[in-house]
Amino acid sequence: MRATNGRPSRWAGAAVLGLALLLAGAAEANIFGRDDRRDIRPEDGLSGVGVIVCAGTTRRPTGVLLASALLPEDRDYEVIASAAHVFIGPQGRLTECAFRPHGTPDIAAAIIFIESGSRTPYRDRDWHNDWAVAVLDRRLPGDIERLKPRVIDDLAAVALREAGARFMLAGHNGERGPLQMSEHCGPVRKRSSHLNRFDPRVVNHDCDMMPGWSGGPLILRERGTDYMIAVNSQASNAITHVSGRPFSGSLNPNVAIRVDGRFKQAIDRLLRAGAAGVTAHCLVASRDAGPGLPC
Repeated sequence: MRATNGRPSRWAGAAVLGLALLLAGAAEANIFGRDDRRDIRPEDGLSGVGVIVCAGTTRRPTGVLLASALLPEDRDYEVIASAAHVFIGPQGRLTECAFRPHGTPDIAAAIIFIESGSRTPYRDRDWHNDWAVAVLDRRLPGDIERLKPRVIDDLAAVALREAGARFMLAGHNGERGPLQMSEHCGPVRKRSSHLNRFDPRVVNHDCDMMPGWSGGPLILRERGTDYMIAVNSQASNAITHVSGRPFSGSLNPNVAIRVDGRFKQAIDRLLRAGAAGVTAHCLVASRDAGPGLPC
């Protein structure tokens, strides 16, 4: 990341280290005060949150099934959202990926197409484009809960929380652990010390998390409906936080990429048609309004 004056931010090293810890599978977690993570239960209505499994890696990051009126009733596919870096390994783009709702291998579906905002968000400091939308090769059971994508800007999200709205973050707890949720948390106001303080494309949050929560949905629960407003991207702190250690507000909080812009366009297009008419397995959104580029 860069400071707004164009010079490298003195916090850039912290951002790189923070994301590297997520990718490396560090044992620590980003905890804000008391650790409120707990296992997801059936009554939580989050069975559409699952893990992404790719060949050549033991990482088990998070993805979520999406719901929308745009989905055709006779479709033979599903659409999930996650983070771009979820599909990137040491040797480049990961292949032979599948999605397991709630981590269950028996109902896993292969990922046949991926569109993302960046090839290398962690290398090019392209953090705000760390989003991905993927198409599954078949339709999953209808009783699996799906989240509706919703555009809410970062200031409006903070205002909703301060007015009492309920937010939560869901993710896969480590590379071997269960799917969990952090439920007493949500968007936070950006401070002058935050790396992305002038970037409305991302929302900062204080949900408890650890490696494996990359790509997990930041959820607004409103009038009985769950909306995905962003996908979890990174923890930008130079020091990760173990359970019980309070988070310093002077550091950068956890960051999620908002549903908006090219991210929202990719979601809507793939919800309508799946991977129909796409010959490539993977595309990266162009920086202008042009078509996506092959990965």
